[in-house]
Amino acid sequence: MRLRKGAKIALCFIIIGILFSVILFNKDKIKSSFSKKEEVKEVKNKEETIENNKEEEEQLLKQQKYEECMSKPYKMDSLDEEFNNLFNSYEGRNLAISFNDVKNDYTYYLNKDKAYYSGCTVKIFMTIYLLEQAREGKIDLHSTFTYLPEDQHAFSDYMDKHQFYEEIPIVDLIRYWMSISDNAAYFVAIRSVGAETINAYFRDKYNIYLPFTNKHPFVSNYTSDLADKSLKILYKVLEVDDEYSKLVKDAMYNDVENGFTLDGVRMMHKYGEYDVFHNDIGIYEGEYPYLISVLTTDAHNDYIGVISGVHRDIRNIYLKNIESKKEYCEGYKNE
Repeated sequence: MRLRKGAKIALCFIIIGILFSVILFNKDKIKSSFSKKEEVKEVKNKEETIENNKEEEEQLLKQQKYEECMSKPYKMDSLDEEFNNLFNSYEGRNLAISFNDVKNDYTYYLNKDKAYYSGCTVKIFMTIYLLEQAREGKIDLHSTFTYLPEDQHAFSDYMDKHQFYEEIPIVDLIRYWMSISDNAAYFVAIRSVGAETINAYFRDKYNIYLPFTNKHPFVSNYTSDLADKSLKILYKVLEVDDEYSKLVKDAMYNDVENGFTLDGVRMMHKYGEYDVFHNDIGIYEGEYPYLISVLTTDAHNDYIGVISGVHRDIRNIYLKNIESKKEYCEGYKNE
């Protein structure tokens, strides 16, 4: 039976009404269903976030433990033996050595108390004195000392460009004697400050007994022990980040008679030589800093070769200890 057009329209409205009623009746259920799905999704996201945060916290904690481990002193079991074997291999050579790994807090010596002539290495003491006095406000390093004829000495390339009775800034004098080891610059400072003043300062503050005189501000019984002490003091002085530290570091980073030069290794140093005595003392400022001194009469016209050879041997052991330390501390990341 065919429905009339009006009846069809009426039927459509009835069907639509029924569907609308069904939707209205079930809307809360539908809404509730969607809400539950969203809640489940939200809970799942929170759980994933908590898990991710937990993993990140665990990784951060492991990294912190690793860094704490790396910041503490460390000696591999074979370190003493390796240094002993190395130094025994130098038997018969006229060498005295000190090596101090700053962060790992160990120092090794060869012929610790054997006496050498210092040469210009002891100019470090005047530098330490002037920097500490400047930081205490007792001297202005931008003030001047007067260059007198009695200060003139050989091996004074910078000072040869100055005139007698000229006023020369102390900062320039320090740069002169800490870079090319200018002797006249050093004698200007010794005369102006006074050798006895330097002796008393280091005796009273550091329990170091220097035999300086105004005419001979050097050390005839210089040892690797004294060299090491001077480097340790200078290292602390240069930890202060100011213009004075920059002045000294810039001067000591030079290639003049630098026996510590190795491929990829740049070091501050202060050399000293006189007659058969050839000495070099230096500071490595890398991630794992160290201090080293090598005193010798074993150079045989190859001062640079002897010093750099000793440095290379020692550095190889030092690097081996660093790698051992990293491997040991990596264990905290695998817990």
